[in-house]
Amino acid sequence: MAERLSKVYPFIGTPKQRATGTGDERYVNVLFERIPNDILKEHVVYCTKRPGISTFSTPGIQTSTGRGIYSWLGSTHAVIGNTLWTGTVSTAMQTSSGRAWFAETHVDTGNRQLIVCDGIDNYDVTSSNVVTRINTGTSTNYPVSSVGSILTMDGFLLMGQSNGRLWNTAINSVSSWGGTSFLTADTHGGDLEAIYMQKDQVVALTKNRIEFFFNNGNPTGSPLLRIDQNTIYVGLASKESLAWFGETGCFVGENAEGGRSLWKIGSLKMGDVPSPVLNRFLNAEGLSISSCTAWMAPVAGQLIYCINLALANRSFIYGLDTGLPCEWTSQAGGRFNCVSAAYRDGTTYLQDVSSGQIHSVSTNFYQDNASSFTVTLQASRSNYGTHRFKTEAGVSIIGDNTVGNLAVAVSDNDTSNFIYSKNIDMSLQPKRTTRLGGFYDRAHQFSYTGTSSFRVQGYIPELT
Repeated sequence: MAERLSKVYPFIGTPKQRATGTGDERYVNVLFERIPNDILKEHVVYCTKRPGISTFSTPGIQTSTGRGIYSWLGSTHAVIGNTLWTGTVSTAMQTSSGRAWFAETHVDTGNRQLIVCDGIDNYDVTSSNVVTRINTGTSTNYPVSSVGSILTMDGFLLMGQSNGRLWNTAINSVSSWGGTSFLTADTHGGDLEAIYMQKDQVVALTKNRIEFFFNNGNPTGSPLLRIDQNTIYVGLASKESLAWFGETGCFVGENAEGGRSLWKIGSLKMGDVPSPVLNRFLNAEGLSISSCTAWMAPVAGQLIYCINLALANRSFIYGLDTGLPCEWTSQAGGRFNCVSAAYRDGTTYLQDVSSGQIHSVSTNFYQDNASSFTVTLQASRSNYGTHRFKTEAGVSIIGDNTVGNLAVAVSDNDTSNFIYSKNIDMSLQPKRTTRLGGFYDRAHQFSYTGTSSFRVQGYIPELT
């Protein structure tokens, strides 16, 4: 009698595409949950369907390109097309495309203010939603053509220009600029791309290096002083890839030879994320990397970073808590259609790139605006430890009971196509299907199109 081979293969892994296609191991529209057991010195990893989104609000009656959202004083403010929406108040902007950046003044300065920058003008928003435009026509020495990203630090508003200048306002002001109130980052031949706050330090990200500054309290000029020993010799490939939540941030870095990778920063520590497949996609974007979008927010109890790649038309998710990547798609396929995130009162809000609509993320809702999306779990090709011909009598799933079927397909030709599509009723025990034919090497693909929660741990192929 032939030996029976049965082993649990967990639904966990990293993308293993050999090029930029969809073959090989990949996990789509999921999140990984790593649950530790300190007593047994082990952990369990679940693969779960990502939460769905539902329309929370559409400011005004006009929909256009989503450019950014920000939660402040109990409201979610949005830039949609050429309009800044602060509550129900609309303000026309001079620009209609490109990312909008936000910063709020600290309560210690006296007045609560939200500053919105589109790279041309600043917009000063008061707590009563009164908006004042700030530019060269209203403020002497205003830094024209800024990089967009803005910061507040110890009562100063900070802005950067591509020539490396880091400008600061007078203390406790958002509109008074001195003619010498700046210092210049050493861009080393590349433009300044963005500025970012990490604890009590300003991070200047240029095309060729990353520099750190602190408030030295200088009586004239800029209050900032460079921390020379902290300089990192990697550049920012695109400011659109920069996203953060709290003191944790991610961005696409680029080394001196032009190689790209995903980088993360937190608590003044920085390092790249080891993922050759993701790096290959980032490099393949070429100049289109400037058209990427990115956001970071808590989703389903964990912090995630999402980068939407324009040329590849793919969205990659990186779990900051688990260290595990996956992919998300829209209900129609292609990249996930949200470009900006905000968080308020335990709820994450995402902005639609096409309409500017604001969606809420719910762990109790598994559709995108009443449209279903598909979970795809595609395992790597394997000969399961033997080169001989094998027969798969069946395959079973370790997972929770839920509504709907899990479709099972297999590929015996190096993922060129998948055959033997069969269904497993996920409401029954055992969760199993039979008669999947014979093979030498095989890859499994599992798909769930149901609209309920979905959580699995692994699959067990029954081989002889």
